[in-house]
Amino acid sequence: MREEEKLVRDVYAELYQYYKERGTELIILANITASEQRHMDAMLGLLEAYALNDPAAGLQSGEFDNSALAAPYKNLVSDSETNDTILGEPTSGGKVSPEAALYVGAWIEERDMIDIMHAIAATSRADIVGVYSNLLCGSREHLRAFVTHLGTDSYQPQLLYSAADAGSDVQPAETLEYWLGDESDAICM
Repeated sequence: MREEEKLVRDVYAELYQYYKERGTELIILANITASEQRHMDAMLGLLEAYALNDPAAGLQSGEFDNSALAAPYKNLVSDSETNDTILGEPTSGGKVSPEAALYVGAWIEERDMIDIMHAIAATSRADIVGVYSNLLCGSREHLRAFVTHLGTDSYQPQLLYSAADAGSDVQPAETLEYWLGDESDAICM
């Protein structure tokens, strides 16, 4: 999770700088970059508490020890409209257009939320669950921000389910509507 949060921070920082240099300042990316740094710091705190090695130590922006993150990073920050996807990320890289950058951001937050929910389910340690829960709520707010910028009525989930398309085996927390609506406040308040 530490290195995944680094991926998120690095993508947002790269896309923010790219558009700023071209005269379009996507403040949403700058704001969420700062938040993702706090997410990284929270994960580092857990690593230190459990005397575990930091997989992000010494890595520069865009560098990853985990090869499963390196290739999606390149896709997410590319200027190609036809990336070969690895984790189901958008085929258009974030440098195609400001709108593509916002879709990349929304995809990242959906992916992050799913991974965090799995991580919560995989541990019973209260301190870890607490940090993961805070990360999940932060990702909820980030997703809401991206969806608002893209247009709440027209945005279709990329990884989460749409409540209209969800079958009976889909839990509410697996739907976009749950995270955009007030129901998820019970987790995040």
